[in-house]
Amino acid sequence: MSVLEQLQDFLRIPSISTSPEHIADCRRAAEWVRQFLLDAGLRKTMLIEKDGQHPLVYAEWLEAPGQPTLLLYGHYDVQPPDPLELWISPPFEPTIRGEDIFARGACDDKGQVMILLEALRRTLQDTGRLPINVKVLIEGEEESNGANLVSYVSANAARLSADAALICDTELFAPGLPTLCTGLRGGVFGELHVHGAAQDLHSGVYGGAAPNAVEAAAQIIAALKGVDGVVRIPGFYDGVQPPDPEELATWKTLPFNEAEYLKREVGSVALTGEAGYSVLERTWARPTLEVHGIVGGFVAKGFKTVIPAKAHAKISCRLVPGQDPDQIVTVMRKAIAKATPPGIVSRFDVFSSGPASLVNPSHPILRAAAQALAETFGRPTVYMRSGGSIPVVGLFQQALGIPSVLMGFGLPDDNLHAPNEKFHLPNLYKGIESVSKFLTVLTKVP
Repeated sequence: MSVLEQLQDFLRIPSISTSPEHIADCRRAAEWVRQFLLDAGLRKTMLIEKDGQHPLVYAEWLEAPGQPTLLLYGHYDVQPPDPLELWISPPFEPTIRGEDIFARGACDDKGQVMILLEALRRTLQDTGRLPINVKVLIEGEEESNGANLVSYVSANAARLSADAALICDTELFAPGLPTLCTGLRGGVFGELHVHGAAQDLHSGVYGGAAPNAVEAAAQIIAALKGVDGVVRIPGFYDGVQPPDPEELATWKTLPFNEAEYLKREVGSVALTGEAGYSVLERTWARPTLEVHGIVGGFVAKGFKTVIPAKAHAKISCRLVPGQDPDQIVTVMRKAIAKATPPGIVSRFDVFSSGPASLVNPSHPILRAAAQALAETFGRPTVYMRSGGSIPVVGLFQQALGIPSVLMGFGLPDDNLHAPNEKFHLPNLYKGIESVSKFLTVLTKVP
């Protein structure tokens, strides 16, 4: 069976980690990964299970004494495909159109997990051994709470010890341009709860006297962030470390066109954000506060004149190096309390949080990765940051003390978390070649 056929089989499994009805599918995806690793020739392939959580897949090949050890990480779980009506083809029936394969998880992260798995399989098939020591850890809760991974890594630092981690869950800056990601924003993710009256009230009878929870939520949110894109929370920007001039200079050399970015990726009439910073600075190196959804009152079709008693808003902050997530939670709660209008009780519940991460591109293992990519693509490797968060990077740094090589092969228009997610098939094959070369180049790292 070809690697493309195997990827299609993998993509057909609806391993949605946030949906209880897909618990069996997540286990099936974990079993699929474990069997692939077993057939490829890795040792100690196993599922690591804990009640109420999706399995981890672990495998290793440790038969290269004196050589570096690389920990390969990825995730088999995917986002829900909703809204289904916006998909051109069904999300779990992988479909090839042109040079792209369309399916939920095609890029995030099953296609990129396939790169790691196939690079190991081909190397073992071709030579009977791996040039370095390898440990593999594939999880099934990256798109949900990640609880199983956090507890396992924290308790098994010795088993997972390595010189570095390799993660394929990022993107190329542009098609055909080999890219390493050296920085990720951290984040605080939570929900604002606003309560007013004991129950919804008639707006004609009580309007002008009863507190309105939806209005209060809007007032609180407006107090947290201005129309100029600046977060108004006192202390929010304390400790922010700007990129050094050399890094900023390299960003200016990247093939970025703001007008094309606005048209092809954002699709709005204008871009927003803090004045005085470029788009790349705003999305890679500046902290943000965003509202993802507000619920409250009567939202069905038709009209119902009520004063809402409750409202809820999903809010996240993306954090940059120098910011402490716990401190951000503290100042957010203080700002929310101060902005809460009379008659309203509010609270902010945190779902998860984590610091930003930054890797020095001059690290020998990063240089080896850059060499492998350059040899594969025939062009010098460029460096970028990402505005997103990959919590496992900070976890590996904290629990294992190792850097993460973020060698991703997605593209900016791959529609991650959106309808019609895709993966560019030439990047699948380039990725397999790049990772295979990286395993060999690592043997020369001092």
